[in-house]
Amino acid sequence: MIRAFVFLLFVICVAQTTFALEPQRPNVLFIIADDASMHFGEAYNCRWVHTPNIDRLAKQGLVFENAYTSTSKCAPSRAAILTGRYPWQLEEAANHQPYFPSKYIAFTEALASQDIHCGGAGKRWGPGDAKNVDGTARDFAMTSVGLNQPANPGAGLTAFLEAAPDDQQFFYWFGSSNPHRPYIRDAGIAAGKKPSDIDRVPAYWPDNETIRRDMLDYATEIEDYDAQIGSLLTALEASGRAKNTLVIVTSDHGMPFPRVKGHTFDDANHIPLVAYWPDGIVHPGRRVADFINFIDLAPTFLELFGVDGQAAGMSPITGRSFTDLLHDNPTTQRPFVILGRERNDVLARPGSPHGLGYPVRAIRQGNFLYVRNFEADRWPCGNPDLGLKDTDASPTKSLIEEAGDSSSDWQHSFGKRPAEQLFDLSMDPDCVNNLVSEPQYSDKVASMNETLIAELKSQNDPRVFDRGSVFDEYLSPRALPAANAAKKNGKKVK
Repeated sequence: MIRAFVFLLFVICVAQTTFALEPQRPNVLFIIADDASMHFGEAYNCRWVHTPNIDRLAKQGLVFENAYTSTSKCAPSRAAILTGRYPWQLEEAANHQPYFPSKYIAFTEALASQDIHCGGAGKRWGPGDAKNVDGTARDFAMTSVGLNQPANPGAGLTAFLEAAPDDQQFFYWFGSSNPHRPYIRDAGIAAGKKPSDIDRVPAYWPDNETIRRDMLDYATEIEDYDAQIGSLLTALEASGRAKNTLVIVTSDHGMPFPRVKGHTFDDANHIPLVAYWPDGIVHPGRRVADFINFIDLAPTFLELFGVDGQAAGMSPITGRSFTDLLHDNPTTQRPFVILGRERNDVLARPGSPHGLGYPVRAIRQGNFLYVRNFEADRWPCGNPDLGLKDTDASPTKSLIEEAGDSSSDWQHSFGKRPAEQLFDLSMDPDCVNNLVSEPQYSDKVASMNETLIAELKSQNDPRVFDRGSVFDEYLSPRALPAANAAKKNGKKVK
């Protein structure tokens, strides 16, 4: 009897020790801005934008210094997040304003299929048209609960959490509309900011009052985003589930200004990303220099939830989990990130029913960015006579347009680009000095091009197999209705 009792005690102790060694699987609160660059206050050494909530998370969590979106437009960037695949691996979803192919299952749909409580509010994926196989509207398993209150998104999170048992894991996506344009003109000045607050204007724009005031208006939008984060954190803490919830705060791509949003330079794709998880992050307060890409988010979340994405119907994932970085135990080599774009805004360049795109692929490796512009004869922002549609309207855009194509500022923002570009970001963070023709960089160009093409081939990218024109022919719900109708009926449209 005594031996049996001792054995039972031993089993209980082992079970308790094993349980203690196995951390409870976390929840996830994913918060994403719409068009914000690396201007998250103190977390990213930006003195003219004040983000106390983000800064608090950064001090108690992780700041990723080299996080990138694979493309700098909303719909394809978010498609990459949802699927863990590069945009050019997603057929129509490589483009902005597309039809999202129903066959590509999102990680949120995979989670929901395994009884993870999923929901969301604000902007998830878009703009474009996403439908399920049966033709019904697709919300990627992120249905809203309660009213969407942009000024108080915490109310929506509270309603979502109250709709499920306390012991059920959850994933919640909040997509802010900040700092997407339009802005209230001179909102920054009205908020007490001064043009002199800005320490540096990028070298590809003129440095003047108009540009600085536009940047201050953008700053107030990021500060509004930070206030939304504060509302969500208050709701999370009130729920009692904050300690075991991984909070990710990021942005889908760079700021809505000329030569940033929609382009393939460092400022366009280099995005802020802060992670906070009291019970899970090892050695909080760190700054992580490793490269990560938005396609790495899906496999990270799936691993944390213990869900097999492919078994749940997802296409093979290209990204790689970065849970090792959360645990301060790097096990994966991350020597570079791959970037690119296909068609952004529709009807920006004649040549197909929906307008031609501006195809680009690029690789950031070490301090260098190498860019391949596959159709260098096309206008990167769309044809000037059509309004440079690939660049959002703004005071900055208007000012540079008025300068005319003889100005260097106009050429930086809107001018045609060579087939290859190479930038040393350690000396040229704004990517204005192309080194590709400098003899001393010929080996670097050849090496980075070889790595880039090899990676694209391994991804079965149509662009490197002479099938890239397929992206120009995909339908868009924002194209002319007559063009879409003719295309669907098999008629040629000029």
